[in-house]
Order: sequence, then C-alpha cells, then structure tokens
Amino acid sequence: MEILKIPTAVPAFDSIIKGGMPSGSVVLLLGEPGSGHYEFAITSATKTSLAREAPDRRKLILSEIDESTYLPNNVLYISTTKSEREIRRNITLSIDEDMQNYILKNLKVKDLSKIYFKKTVVPSNWIKSASIFDYSEKDIIEEIINILGSNGEDSIIIIDSLTDLLTNININVQTLIDMLKGLVRVSKNWKSIIYLILTEGIVDQRIEREIMDIVDGVLIFRWYSSEKSSSRYTYMFVPKFIGVLPHIEEERVIKFKTRIEYSNGFIVTYTEKIR
Repeated sequence: MEILKIPTAVPAFDSIIKGGMPSGSVVLLLGEPGSGHYEFAITSATKTSLAREAPDRRKLILSEIDESTYLPNNVLYISTTKSEREIRRNITLSIDEDMQNYILKNLKVKDLSKIYFKKTVVPSNWIKSASIFDYSEKDIIEEIINILGSNGEDSIIIIDSLTDLLTNININVQTLIDMLKGLVRVSKNWKSIIYLILTEGIVDQRIEREIMDIVDGVLIFRWYSSEKSSSRYTYMFVPKFIGVLPHIEEERVIKFKTRIEYSNGFIVTYTEKIR
C-alpha cells in the first residue's frame, strides 16, 4: 500500500523524516508561548504552497522529491477567536512578501469567533467577522466538523486553536475529545495534513496527554537557556509520530534546534544526535 508524503517544507526536518509526513496525519503542535509552534504551521503551509505553484523553485524549498511526494492544493485555516483580517495580518508580519503571496491568494479562512464569544462578556460589536456566513447560532464543535467534512480533502489544515476550545467553559471537553478521535479516523481518507495548535501547560496535564495519545504525531516546541550565557534557544522534538519517529530514531536525533526568520520562516539550524 503506497502512502503519499506531504512535506513540512522545513528542509532540515524533511531530510531526516525521508521527505515528509504521511498524508492524512493529524499533528499536535504543542508549544510554549513564542517557541515556534504557530510559525511552524504557517511556514509549512506557505512554503508548500510556493513549491506547488512555482515548480522551478521546488528543489530549493523541499529536501527531496519523489513519486510519493504530494503537495496539497489548498490551505484551510479554522480560527476560533481571530478574524480573517487578523490572520492575514499575522502572516504578513511573519514572513516576507515573496513567500506570503503564495499562501494569501489561496488561503481559505473559516472564522468561528461569533460562535466562540456568543456566551461571553465580549460585546458583539467587537466581533465583526469577515465571513459571509453567520455561525452565531451554531455549536462550534459541530461547525468544525461540518467545515472539515466539506473542505478536508487535499488541504493543509490549521486549527487555531485547541487552547481556545479547551479553556472555554461553554465547550464540553469530552465532546472535543470525541471529535478529535473521529478526525484521526476520517483524515486517513484525505490527502491532507491537519495541524492542531495547543499552548503547553494551559490545560490539565491529563487532557494534554490524552490528546497526545489520540493524534498521529506530536511536535513539541520549547525554550531553553544556556548555563554559560544569557542566550535563549528554541528546540523542537518529536515524542510520537506514526511513520515518522522510526526515521528520527534511526538517525539518532534527540531534538532540533530552531529559529524563526522573516525571510525563511521556521527553520532548523542544528540537529542534536545521540553520540
């Protein structure tokens, strides 16, 4: 059975994992604030879009390309609290114009903030959704299911964020957990990658671990300080990933030192291995 691979478009990482992640993977991006989990998702969506639309630049962007490589045609961004304008603004501030154009022109945003804030103290005039749809009378988990059912195929999907959903007292956590279990099952029928953004340490550790157990892959992003200097570094490591972790362990990789650049987005600068 041949399984397609979708590149993360972070070359130093893709080279270790033999070209990319298995299509249909649901990936938890779990990170401390500012440690790069959001930027990883944006870089992946942006550079994959660039590689798809500019074939002459693929070899510069992707570490390796073969018959199993697949580049999804769409980028779907499901936002729980941010407006489409804010999302596009954040992308503009995160990466340079050359790259951002490739994601912005094909980006499909589903803004669910009207549902999210409907039972909170936030006044309605603060939430002016750019969406042509009125979601305000719907259930947010059901609406995410509907959106994924209609748009899940052939996409890089970013769900921003699980943190919002898990900390909203109006959302049933078990309902969200059940949705994730179903998503992991149905996603295997799609030529897609689904990124779930979650800030580490915000929710109960038991829930965090349960989600880690459900998903196909987990990438953890953390800050580290040097004892010899005042410098701080960000690292990514992979505690679990079906179809990916064996390659990482074969290469004896412990963690990936990372950096965020305006011109290149999220990059791996150094691979720390077992000696």
